[in-house]
Amino acid sequence: MKKYLKTVYIFFISIALFNCSPIVNQDSITNTFEEANKLYNQSEYQLSIDKYLEIVDTGYHSSELYFNLGNCYYKINQIANSILYYERALKLNPYDKTILNNLSMVQNSLIDIIEELPQNFLDKSLTKISNKFSIKSWAIISILTSFIFLIIFTLFIISNNTSFKRVYFSILLIIILFLPISIKFGFTNYNKNYIDQYAIIFSVKIQIKSEPNDLSDNLFNLHEGTKVKLVDDFGDDWVKIKIANGDEGWIKINEIKII
Repeated sequence: MKKYLKTVYIFFISIALFNCSPIVNQDSITNTFEEANKLYNQSEYQLSIDKYLEIVDTGYHSSELYFNLGNCYYKINQIANSILYYERALKLNPYDKTILNNLSMVQNSLIDIIEELPQNFLDKSLTKISNKFSIKSWAIISILTSFIFLIIFTLFIISNNTSFKRVYFSILLIIILFLPISIKFGFTNYNKNYIDQYAIIFSVKIQIKSEPNDLSDNLFNLHEGTKVKLVDDFGDDWVKIKIANGDEGWIKINEIKII
């Protein structure tokens, strides 16, 4: 029980930390952002990128900043960078339709067309429910549910009315069933956005190896812009990746950029 409570505590603290922005000069950020937007509207895409990256270098991050970078890179036909920054924008704002549409449009130009592994009905339903709310929303729901549990439990203890006790007990049972589910959904979103690591291939064409060395067998090829999941590493040079259809292999870390 102590281990469970510690895990839940870490989850809620992590949510708070991940939603904190670094301390930056907001006026300077705003001015640079407006300059970059102006350059973009003048079709000065590379200059606009330079300005946006100045903001990134300060440690500031937002979905709007990454989205605009994705647009700029798309305009100069740097597909891998475009996908990288759309994915980073989506990580901060997972339900934005404009980001999703732009990302989908760019992905349609990729060489690698990889079909995702089919999910069973239960997994698909759980994923759909989990995606209904953001990580922060699930955390708030869990906290409010816990607070209601404490109130109802207190009323159950102090009440002398048998009928009321039955009602309170029934509500407590429902909460006991619902609370772990809401926390589970929160953890699912948390893992997807902050624990599971994904990256974008930046080499025009790369051979995926069976082992972390140059002399091992070639399993398959991937091309620029393809999204991969990082599942393991070997030393400082090699990472094991997994693609959407479940295939796995090893590549050098300098061939990718982490989302």
